[in-house]
Amino acid sequence: MPKSATRKKTRTVRINGGDTFQVDNPNKKWTKSDKYEKWVNKLTRKKPKRTKDEDLCVGVNNMCKGDLGIRRKYMPQFNDATEIARFKKFVSKAYGIKSCKSTRKARQLRPSQGEISKKRVEGLVEEGGIFKKVNVPLIVSGDNFVIDGHHRWAAFRLEKPEKSLPVVVIDAPAKDVLGIAVAWGAKHEDF
Repeated sequence: MPKSATRKKTRTVRINGGDTFQVDNPNKKWTKSDKYEKWVNKLTRKKPKRTKDEDLCVGVNNMCKGDLGIRRKYMPQFNDATEIARFKKFVSKAYGIKSCKSTRKARQLRPSQGEISKKRVEGLVEEGGIFKKVNVPLIVSGDNFVIDGHHRWAAFRLEKPEKSLPVVVIDAPAKDVLGIAVAWGAKHEDF
């Protein structure tokens, strides 16, 4: 039997935004996680209708063009620097993926989620403290997608697109970083 006939086929799932995610890819160990498979299956659920008055990713001039179409409630959330440090260590040890602290200008980054609360971003802008100091760095992928910190990113993108933000870069494509974060057990929250 030829080698190609014995290879396991990778299942691909198309999500609402039109993008695809791989399930059971033998080259990516995290796709074997039950958490990952459940997460990918949730991504196929229909998105609720939102208006441009409540979501910065709706309308002709929305700020999310090129996003992966993932709903906010399915995105990994990192609450503090300790949790980020644990994730960086896990990614390195389990998969050999490097990460580093760095900075990026808001205009250099792209969103991976397809929902950003206008009210929440307006609150960050009104408070103004976010522009003086970002306490928790954004998590970004090697291909410059925001993995965690979309509302902070959006505030900078709207008000100070040239100002640098502190980031932790996980040196892998966005879909891989998302999959690893989910398999690791990162929390998810709704708006």
